[in-house]
Formats: sequence, C-alpha cells, structure tokens
Amino acid sequence: MPGMPGMPEMPLLPPLTGWRLLTTWHVRPVVTALAVLAVVAYLAGVARLNRRHPAHRWSGWRTVAFLAGILVAVVAIEGGPGQYGEVLFWVHMVRHLMLIMLAPWLVAMGYPVTLLLRATRGASRRRIRGVLRSAPVSLLTHPLVTLGGYVVVVVGLHLTGFMQAMMERSVLAEVEIVACLGVGYLEFSQTLTREPYRWDLPYPLRLFMQFVAMTVDTIAGVVLLQTTRVPWPAFADGGRTWGPSPLDDLHGGAAVMWIGGDALMLVMMLVLAGQWLSDGRPEAARVGRWLESARQAALADTGGRLAGDPDRAALMASPDVDDGDAALAAYNAMLTRLAEHDGLAPAAGPATRRR
Repeated sequence: MPGMPGMPEMPLLPPLTGWRLLTTWHVRPVVTALAVLAVVAYLAGVARLNRRHPAHRWSGWRTVAFLAGILVAVVAIEGGPGQYGEVLFWVHMVRHLMLIMLAPWLVAMGYPVTLLLRATRGASRRRIRGVLRSAPVSLLTHPLVTLGGYVVVVVGLHLTGFMQAMMERSVLAEVEIVACLGVGYLEFSQTLTREPYRWDLPYPLRLFMQFVAMTVDTIAGVVLLQTTRVPWPAFADGGRTWGPSPLDDLHGGAAVMWIGGDALMLVMMLVLAGQWLSDGRPEAARVGRWLESARQAALADTGGRLAGDPDRAALMASPDVDDGDAALAAYNAMLTRLAEHDGLAPAAGPATRRR
C-alpha cells in the first residue's frame, strides 16, 4: 500500500477479475517453507506408520484432508485472496474464512496429532502423551478457552480498530494470520475430531460450541452490514480507483462473513451430527439413551397425579418406549385412568400413540 506508515511500497493491483483472483501469486518464503515442512513431516509419518502396520494403514481420506488444508492456507496467504484482500474488504473476508474455518477444519480432519502418536513408539511416544496431557496444553485445549479464543479473534479483528492498525503496521497482518489459523484449528480439532487431548467432549457440547461460533460470525456480519461508514480509513483510502465504493465493499465483506461463515458452520454441524449418529462408542450411545430416558420419564409423569400407578412403573421399566407392547399398553391404560379421574369420557376406545 503506497503511502501507509509501516507498510512496504507495493504497486497498485489491476482491476480484479476471476482469472486474476485465481492466478495472482506472491511467494512468501517463510510461508512456503513452513507449508513444505508440514507436508513432508505428515507424509513421512504416514509412510512410517504404514510400514510398521501394513494391516492398519493410515486413512487416505485423512491424508487428502490434511494436504487440502495446507493448500487452502497457502492460497489464502500467497494467492489472489491474500493479494486482493489488501485492497478489497470482501476478498479479505473470503481470505478470513479460508484461514479461520476451511483450512483449520481440513487440517484437523487429517488428525495430525493422532498420526504423530501412532507413528512413534517407546519413550518418544510417552513424552508426546505427557505433553498432550500437560497443564499448558490442557488449558489451551479447554473448550472454554478454544471457544473464547474464536470469539475474541472474530470480534477483535473486525469490530475494533485492529484493521486500521493492521494497515499501518505490517507485522499485525502476520498476527492476524497466526491468530486465525491457531484459534480455528483449536476450535475445530475439539469439536469435529477426536484427537487425543485431555478433553473428550460429548456431542451435544460440540454442537453447542459450533452454534455459538456461528452466532458470533452472524453478529459480526450483521453489525458491519448495518454500518453507514467505513470504520477503517486506511483501508478505504488505499488508492484503489476501480471496483465497488468503500462502503459497498464493506457491506459485501459483511455479507461474506454472515452468509459464507454460517454456510460453512452449517456444513460442519451436519458433519458433526453424522459423526454422532455413526459413533458406536458406549459414551455416545449413553447420550442418546439419556435423551430417551428423559422422554420416557416425561411420558410416565403424565400419570403422576395417580399415586402408586402401576402402569407408570411399567412404562419406566420398558427398555423401548416406542416399540415395547407392554409400554404401549401401560401408557394407554394410564391415559384412560387419567380421563376417568378428571371426569372425561374416553373417545371410541383407549388412547393410542402413533408408533
């Protein structure tokens, strides 16, 4: 950005087109080196694991997810979104979603921590387990910390003066990248995977955390969409002579955050619901059984006014409220006695429940 204190002089970008968004590239050696290192380390772990356990090979889908996540992060930083995101706020918001949602989600679905544990053995594996269960890592991966970090980053980046400061001090742009990738990975590795951290969250809590994160994106998007002036003069005065007006650009970015962010979160929640339904672990089944028990108790309490009602006991003892004939008969008998107790004549026969 020419003329901005603390920012290096850069030539003005030509008007944005779809082709330029896809092909514009600026290599950043540190980013490229870190990406290559992550890919090489991951593939080395996969090769080592498959060599040691040929009968239990590492999932190819996890490998694809991890590599795709690294690619998305590199494109967001070095590609068109990273370059045009400096002059167009709506492109900046596309880049933001790539860095805080899409790339961390894909990397988390690659289960890098699980791969690290399975690819090591002996003392090295014990040390890694000790680090994962240590107080600092346990604190960092606590659900309140991960969710709180996500909220702070989303709000702090876009509803404060951070954008103005970032345009004036280039180092803050690096802070933004690290913060988005970091809190995104911590959030989604907790809610969408079962990495071997200390906290194994129940599915209802995972869904709730996703819902809260989606709500934060919605609120931030709506607030910016209703703004009548650009709150970051340095961003609006970047010297661009093409494209939408600064205010229209701001509103376009707000719509990307709101609609795009909610759409991604909804997809994640659907994936999470599918994981819950397909999870055969006893603890997952216990959550479902707890919900069924609550419904069973609510049905049984319908006859609570009849002290000592034997049908209530039969209903509570049934293993399946919907498919058990004994439970159905007990429920019908209990409703009939309730109607008689209240002086209501039963309709053409005993009440029946839809099965």
